[in-house]
Amino acid sequence: MYTIKNNSIPGKQSILCRLPFARCLPFAACCLLFTGCHYFTNYATDEKLAEVNGKILFKSGVDIIFPSGLPPEDSLQMLQTYVSNWARKQLVAQMAEQYLSKEQKNVSMELEDYRMSLLIYRYEKMYMEQRLDTIVSDREIEAFYNVSAPNFILGKPVAQVLFIKISEDIPQVKQIAKIYRSSEPEDRELLEHICSTVAEKYTNFSEKWVDAEMLANELPLTAGQIENEWKNGYIQANAGGYTYFVYLYRTADVGEPAPVSYERENISNIIRNKRKQELLKNLENSIYNDALNHNKLKLYINN
Repeated sequence: MYTIKNNSIPGKQSILCRLPFARCLPFAACCLLFTGCHYFTNYATDEKLAEVNGKILFKSGVDIIFPSGLPPEDSLQMLQTYVSNWARKQLVAQMAEQYLSKEQKNVSMELEDYRMSLLIYRYEKMYMEQRLDTIVSDREIEAFYNVSAPNFILGKPVAQVLFIKISEDIPQVKQIAKIYRSSEPEDRELLEHICSTVAEKYTNFSEKWVDAEMLANELPLTAGQIENEWKNGYIQANAGGYTYFVYLYRTADVGEPAPVSYERENISNIIRNKRKQELLKNLENSIYNDALNHNKLKLYINN
């Protein structure tokens, strides 16, 4: 049974506060209307919220979980939920205490291992933040790719493309349709001029590789439909009052080595991870050797 005791007036105890916790909620709600979210900080710190076989939940232990500014009804709902969950956990834990053997209840080793792991993790995180170089140069990426190129094989086709989205009512649509696949410098210059003034979107991925899924985010087509058009070297579609033009400058197919620029971010992450592992290994060796040299560590196992 949950009970709330009113200790605000010495020597007196409200009859309402001797009722079960659930029946006291209307009274608590009235208090909240006058005190707002400060309800949880205006009572004595030893006020009881619940008790399970002698295990007591005090109000002072739950004050910090309630953010300021909540409406009274929300604060009350949070309190009900928290107290109910606390009670359920206590009941299950006490049942475990009753039925588990002494050996099963001995968790000191697990707790120490967990504490040690948590401390190591926090220290290594701080150490990394202070020392890890996260900048990866193009030269490093190229060098890594040249050594590991066989590991970077395409599982899907990619391409460098020109992408245009333009309202189908714009008079220049027909002109764009004639020249967007041209490689002539004057056509390229004209296309860029037209698109910079009337196109909804004009993106030239001549230096970046994209796959069908990336293009599907821009086109009214699925990745599968885009791949079916891939072999044509261009894609044209109409939807929602817009015309979409895609020209594929260069393509790389499934099974071919992935272009280095397509794997740039992946390679950068691999290099950063290697740096992290090396830094942590050096840290561990440094601490270990320092302990041996200063007699902080003694080994009693013969080699």
